[in-house]
Amino acid sequence: MTRTWEENRTALNQLWPTWKVTDEERSLWNDDLSPLDQDVLYDAIRNAKRTHDGPWPQIKWVLDAFRDLDYQRKQLTRRHVKAEPKLKIEIDDAKDARLVDEFKAYIESGSPAEYREIQEHILDKLPEMHALSVHRLLRYTTARFFPDRIGMCRVTRGGDLVPLNIGGSIT
Repeated sequence: MTRTWEENRTALNQLWPTWKVTDEERSLWNDDLSPLDQDVLYDAIRNAKRTHDGPWPQIKWVLDAFRDLDYQRKQLTRRHVKAEPKLKIEIDDAKDARLVDEFKAYIESGSPAEYREIQEHILDKLPEMHALSVHRLLRYTTARFFPDRIGMCRVTRGGDLVPLNIGGSIT
């Protein structure tokens, strides 16, 4: 079924028979609703009538109903890509801890000019380390070489960055 804007405008007038529209309002309704998918719009008009009891329709009601229906329609036709199976990677905690210690020493002996190289070296070891360890090392590297990017922080024994509260609060 392919509806037209004229048919939907007639449906609006029949669903709200006491509605008196001015020329400017008619132009506004036409501008906002005529370019839409008219079949979906017809259902949206009917849904707006079902959910809103008023002497005349509101463009917002119709557009909200249209968006809901259009979204649901698109969800139905959306293709779902089957997810790839997750990799089963075993990470040795002792090796992870050893690599973290090695990287800390590497970072502390490095310079800001070596930032990208250190970052890439850490990411290369991702399959051998816990993701959280890699994340903490990357954050530590950034905090060490570029403290202004991360703010004033303190590095805990666990490798976490804790923001420093300098000066307290103003009341």
